[in-house]
Order: sequence, then structure tokens, then C-alpha cells
Amino acid sequence: MKVSLKWLSKYIDISDLSVTDLAEVVTRSGVEIEEIEELSNGTNLVIGEVLECVDHPESDHLHVCKVDVGDEILQIVCGAPNCRKGLKVIVAKVGAKLDKIGVTISKGNIRGQESCGMMCSLLELGVNDKYLTEYQKAGIEELPLDAPVGHKDPLDYLGLKDTIFLLKPTPNRGDVLSLYSFALEVGAVLNRKVLPLEEVSLEENIENTYKVSSKTPNCKLFTCREVLDIEIKESPKWMQEYLIASGMRPINNVVDIGNIVMYWSTTSYV
Repeated sequence: MKVSLKWLSKYIDISDLSVTDLAEVVTRSGVEIEEIEELSNGTNLVIGEVLECVDHPESDHLHVCKVDVGDEILQIVCGAPNCRKGLKVIVAKVGAKLDKIGVTISKGNIRGQESCGMMCSLLELGVNDKYLTEYQKAGIEELPLDAPVGHKDPLDYLGLKDTIFLLKPTPNRGDVLSLYSFALEVGAVLNRKVLPLEEVSLEENIENTYKVSSKTPNCKLFTCREVLDIEIKESPKWMQEYLIASGMRPINNVVDIGNIVMYWSTTSYV
């Protein structure tokens, strides 16, 4: 099971602990942290806007771009097929380290044209390709039109700045197989307060026409709820961020709601 430290922090204060210290404390308590990974990575990144994009005079696929990064305008040579004027992009400035592809960005000269940075895809920034469309994988990431030029933490802006714990609980610890139940475990280990789950109020104005019961001895309660007039659409941004951090690709609001309930608050006992 994957646990997002960003979402875990919603319920318990762990700001004074390093990632490795927290992992060690939890593992010693009996819930092994098998792996620690970053959801994305990259240094010296900034949100930029392509002001100009023209064909490279010595290439049939490269573009020479002028990119506004807030405090300066950089010339960057880019080969992405979707590069164009007006695009908001993630720029890795000179000195940036992109661990995913093992590159440190430096000022260069590409076929006679100076290039002072790199416009990035999410794939190059360490995001697992299973969360990306074929269009995203083929070119640079296209940010929303209202993305703030000059913002120095584009991964946080996109909700992709997170550390993930991969849990490997023993068979008798099914009680930690959700975000909130794991938060309770961490709270018990650290002797810290865990905030309660948010309360949800429902306004019901329909009368159910069916009956539900359980005749299985080991399942003493079975409930269901009828919901009408569903509009299938894209889930809210925060929900998509949580699902990606949990290792799932967002699909639509109906599918995503089921997945988020399962991973966020469902507790099972073995």
C-alpha cells in the first residue's frame, strides 16, 4: 500500500520529523516501510510562458523559443512537437538537476543557436508514465492558461510534490490498510493527536424502493445508498492528486469516489 506524506500531514503533525526518521520509527513499531519514493523531482524549476516559437534554421524539427520566466526572458531550443507560442510550461533553468533522466541543465549551443534551459515533460520530472496520456508523454507539459509565470515550485503548483511510503504490513495488520488508519497508527506510535475525518452531511429527499439485508453470519451488516442524477465528469483536482499519490490513475468522478473511499478511510481487520 502507498501512503502520501502530504495527505498524511492533514491528520497528524509530522513536520518535525525527517522522512527517514519517520520511516524508521514506524518500521520499528511493526509496520515495515519497504520503500520511499518521490512522486516527482527536479530542482531550479519555474513556470514560464512561451512568447515566441520559430523553426530552427538548421533543423526540421527543432524550435527556437523566447520564454518568459518572470524575472528574465530565456532563449531555449526545444524539439517537442507541441511547443508553441502562448503555452505555459515548466522550465528547468541552468543548473537544474533532473534525477529521472540523470541530467544537469547547462547553457549550450544547439546547431548554432544558444539554449539557456529546458522545457520539460512530466515524464522527465519523474512522474510515472501510467498517470500520463500518450499526448503528455510525447511532448512538454502544457500548464493551465492561468498558471502564474515565475512561480518557482511548479511541481507543488501541480500537486506533484510529495513523498510516498510503500507499506509492507504483516498479514495480521490489515487495520493499517488505509490512509486514515495508518494516521491512527502513526499517532499511537508518536503519541500525537490525530485529527478526525471530516464530517459529511447528506440531504436526502428520495424514498428508497428496495430492501437490503445480509444472511451471511460473518457479515452482520450490509448497507447501500441510492444516488440519482449523476453527471459523469472529471474529478476535482485535489482528488486526482490524492489518487495519483496512492498509485491510482484518475478515471472519472464515479470511479474515483469509490477508490478514494477505499484507500482513504476504509479499515479492514484480518
